[in-house]
Amino acid sequence: MKRLLLALLLVVSAPLAQGEGPIDETRFTLREEFLRLINRDRKQFGLQPVKLDPLASVVADAYCRDQIRNGTTGHYTTDGQAPYMRYSFAGGNDGVSENAAAWSANYNFSDRALYEMMRRSEDAMMREVGPHDGHRRTILDPFATHVGIGLAWEHGEFRLTQEFIRRYVDWVRPLPRTASVGDQLLTSGRPAPGYAIEAITVHREPFPQPIAPVTANAITTYSLPDARREYLPRLRNRVSMNSAGSIQEVREVYSDGRHGDFPVKDDGGFAFVVPFPDGPGVYTVVVWVKSQGARESIAASNVSLRVYGAGDGAAASALSQR
Repeated sequence: MKRLLLALLLVVSAPLAQGEGPIDETRFTLREEFLRLINRDRKQFGLQPVKLDPLASVVADAYCRDQIRNGTTGHYTTDGQAPYMRYSFAGGNDGVSENAAAWSANYNFSDRALYEMMRRSEDAMMREVGPHDGHRRTILDPFATHVGIGLAWEHGEFRLTQEFIRRYVDWVRPLPRTASVGDQLLTSGRPAPGYAIEAITVHREPFPQPIAPVTANAITTYSLPDARREYLPRLRNRVSMNSAGSIQEVREVYSDGRHGDFPVKDDGGFAFVVPFPDGPGVYTVVVWVKSQGARESIAASNVSLRVYGAGDGAAASALSQR
């Protein structure tokens, strides 16, 4: 349930070319080529191609621009937010895993140079060897369905990110992104056909704090916090016949004696009231799904909420309007 991701920093030592083409057209072309490279590598391992995700790409572009502006690399910029927070606070509801790369030089990049740096970044990630192969494993995530591609370049700096998305939940009632500790927030949805809800975990951590660029650059991994609470689908009672021929109701329980925490309908739809028992902070809701007969569960969401104390209503209201 925890994924470690590494930041890749590559430095150009000699100019590849001079000049710079129209930014929007170049970005569109690069993004399509990057998607082709990603799916080329996935195909070599028998994996399904991923589709380009527009929202994740917009969020990733903004992050890459922030990196150049703040002089940062990797997964954090100076706002202290982890990748899953950035994606969620921008409106994303699905599972996300990020790869990042950075290039620096003392000249402007041509379109060809940008493509070569992008290609070399992908190749470098795919050449990684375990256990230090976080980028490679993220590209080859068998459960990824979409990818957001972020690109930005200016004044000899080039940043790119891949935001791999796992889209397995159709949200009927998505969560807001701000709340108060005493709120009763109901969320509901339905897993993709062929999948069932396995569990919901709620992870809590302090609010992100501004950090210096040197501190952001020193952080080479990220993951959801270990502090979490797990909630299971409510088990249903069943009727059976005993050896004497009498009908009896059997109350099913989990191995720890629990009967379950939230209801699941016959069609797989679920409803869940998100608890905030540990005070103010950022709570991230992860819905775990599994296909029938599968051994591994899929983290199908990383929905982060800023949860404030009872006296912080004004701050929560202001943030919710941004």
